[in-house]
Amino acid sequence: MSRTGLGQFGVMPPTVVREPTRDSEDIHTCPECGHPVVKSKGSQRIEKPDLVHVALAAAFDVLVTFGWRCERHPYEIVMPMRVGGEDASAFVDGWTGVEIRFSDEHVRHVATPEREVTEHVE
Repeated sequence: MSRTGLGQFGVMPPTVVREPTRDSEDIHTCPECGHPVVKSKGSQRIEKPDLVHVALAAAFDVLVTFGWRCERHPYEIVMPMRVGGEDASAFVDGWTGVEIRFSDEHVRHVATPEREVTEHVE
């Protein structure tokens, strides 16, 4: 990712993690600026995630998740797709749910590849 500011020196601030939002036409938009983010849907990286599980929090500097991102800001905003709990297999086979604290201080489950969790925790 090429960014101005500290990013150009290899310093990555924590990613702003926000709940996905939609506009009046049901299009996914950035909750901070309202810009459509539909084309960004896919795997996203959350730098310095605020994971609730202590062992996971100590193990992850970057969490891979699935959702949207907005790059119209000097900082990264990621809007993970929410899953119902730890069992994210209904979302995609091979993914699991982990609890993460969003920027609004609410804790929600987001999907991450199961192999990422097993590699980092073992």
